[in-house]
Amino acid sequence: RPDPERHGALRMTDEALPILKGEASIRLRRDSIKAASKFSPSVKALVSEEDAPLLSALKAKRRGLAETARVPAYIVFNDKTLIEMAQVRPKTLDDMARIGGVGAKKLDTYGAAFLEVINGEVETLHPARRKLAGRDSGTLYDRLLEVQADLARGGEGHDKPLSCSASLLAKVAAQKPQNEMAIERILGERRSERFGRAFLDVLREAS
Repeated sequence: RPDPERHGALRMTDEALPILKGEASIRLRRDSIKAASKFSPSVKALVSEEDAPLLSALKAKRRGLAETARVPAYIVFNDKTLIEMAQVRPKTLDDMARIGGVGAKKLDTYGAAFLEVINGEVETLHPARRKLAGRDSGTLYDRLLEVQADLARGGEGHDKPLSCSASLLAKVAAQKPQNEMAIERILGERRSERFGRAFLDVLREAS
């Protein structure tokens, strides 16, 4: 029992004497709950041997970016996100946007840096297109860009070169106008005359 005169130290009672003399025995309860491990599994153990080197490289990039920004590493991306990157190996910002934990802001801030680690090169996208990464509007933008290239010198290829800015293409892709009047409000009369109908065909095919 605790002995208050000895600051809570234990002292033997009369009931303990037979046990100490070997004249009686006691049975102790066996714990049914195992103690929790002090060590969590290594992150590398959660990926294949093939993906482990890439995961290490991604963690190194994360550490460098975190130190530069003076924030904890998990603020950049958590381990689960890096593991998925190492396993999926996204090739474009559109692919990267589909990784869990990669929102629009982090994609814009860190996406290109991590793609460079994964693929060894940087995907160059106009900022207006980058904002559409991972969304249907991004695919529409790419298709509109192709159509614009085909019509840059008109249907016959003899007209004066004309094009739409990246922001205009992004606006068309995001707003998805459904008629010539709506698309003219975005592009203006001259560009709408050159590209309007073709752009509307792209939008209708995608709907």
